[in-house]
Amino acid sequence: MAVFRGDPLLAELQVMGEDMDRAFGRLLANQGQSSRGWLPPADIYETEDDVVIELDVPGCQSENLSVEAVDGQLVITGERQAKEEATRRYRSERWTGRFVRSFTLQPNVRGDDVRADYHDGVLSVHVPKPEETKPKRISISRERKQITKST
Repeated sequence: MAVFRGDPLLAELQVMGEDMDRAFGRLLANQGQSSRGWLPPADIYETEDDVVIELDVPGCQSENLSVEAVDGQLVITGERQAKEEATRRYRSERWTGRFVRSFTLQPNVRGDDVRADYHDGVLSVHVPKPEETKPKRISISRERKQITKST
């Protein structure tokens, strides 16, 4: 899902692709096959200074989470490990394993300015909005210069 305003159709297609990944992942997991991972749900909203991405990743240890800005993309990876103390498991509905989420950054966002924190199972990534290029006002002179031909 894009982190900047763009084509709404492309954003909707991205959401549909993520929904299909979740659905097929569940189907494969229910059949005992491994899936390519899970996708934690994300909320994206805007404040005056930042675009904020929040991911629900309860049970993940902070050392198993990573946020990187690479080639105009914000890539968030992590892993939630299954608890192994149970000798007999009756039901497993919570996703475990690795996940990868990526979001397109606005042009001119510096990766060094992105910050993240993890609290109560929610990873919050703050992407500062780039300074908007202010239009330069060009003054218009009111005098007409006469062009004379010299012979």
